[in-house]
Formats: sequence, structure tokens, C-alpha cells
Amino acid sequence: MIIQDGKGTGYSAAVNGENMLRTIAVTEPSFLHHNQEEGDAYVWDFPGYDYDAADTIMFLRNDSNTPLYINHIYLYSDTASKVQLHLPSSPSAAAGTEVTGVNLKLQSGNVAEATAYQDETGNTQGTVMHTEYIAANGALTMLKEDGYEVVLGKNDCIAVDLVTAGTMAYGHIVGYYCER
Repeated sequence: MIIQDGKGTGYSAAVNGENMLRTIAVTEPSFLHHNQEEGDAYVWDFPGYDYDAADTIMFLRNDSNTPLYINHIYLYSDTASKVQLHLPSSPSAAAGTEVTGVNLKLQSGNVAEATAYQDETGNTQGTVMHTEYIAANGALTMLKEDGYEVVLGKNDCIAVDLVTAGTMAYGHIVGYYCER
């Protein structure tokens, strides 16, 4: 069997003495692929605000039938605090300051099917999946550096709580929609 390039140029692939096909490959993270090809990657930017103890700084619910993969979460706080990444149940009425997802492929025209709130007050803390500590005037990136993504099905939620009160917190959540 001969592998041809499929373009009618007559180029074919050869194997070496060990019957291996030599290739040069470029790997691309799924996040980048879905952003470039599909225009289905988004950032939800949560602006700075004066927060209370145990505030849900960031809350995001997937409203789409397509799974939403959370690629990473970035957080800044002016106060040292325990940070809890948790999976609350979908609240009957989410409340707080609404945040709109921004498509990372500007010309795509796609809109995120998600509900996002800063200082969300309608949720009850769910299963805590990750706890970290943030230093005063510190930044923290979760998930990306840990090498995994959280997959949100329809109506699944993810949230970030800061345990200690402070005067300034902000951050963002980055994710993409993907049927696998």
C-alpha cells in the first residue's frame, strides 16, 4: 500500500527499514484549535470590586447543550485569603453583577451561551474541587498550571469564593465549547 498526498501531485510517503513512517507534527492544544477553527473560545472578565468574606467572586453556568471546557481561571486579590473553586448547583435565580463572555475570535460573531455573575449571591457552595491560598496583592491561575480542564454540561456551574474579606478582587475565566 502506498500513502499518497491526496492532492494529485504524485507525492507519496515512504517507510524506513523498520516499517515506520517518518513525520513532522505540530501539536495544538484543543483550546487553540477551537478558537481558531470554530470561534468557540471565550473569556468572562470579572472587573475589580470591594468584596466581603465568603463572596462568590466569579460564577459561571453553561446554558448550552454543547459541553463547555474551562481552560483556566485567573484571580487577583489585595488580601491574603483561602480560595475555593467549587461546583455549585444551578441557582434558581442567579444574582449579582452580570458578566458577558467575549469571543476570542473577534470576527466569528459567536455568542457564549452562558450565565456569568460577579459577586454572585444566589448560589450555595457546592463540592469544593480545589483549594489554594493567595497572598496579599497576589495573583493565582487555577487549572491551566494543574494540567486539567473542568467540563461543564448544560446547567453545570463553576464558581470561585474568597474566604477572607478584602477591598479589591478581579479575575477571568477562559473556556471553549466542544463536542467530542
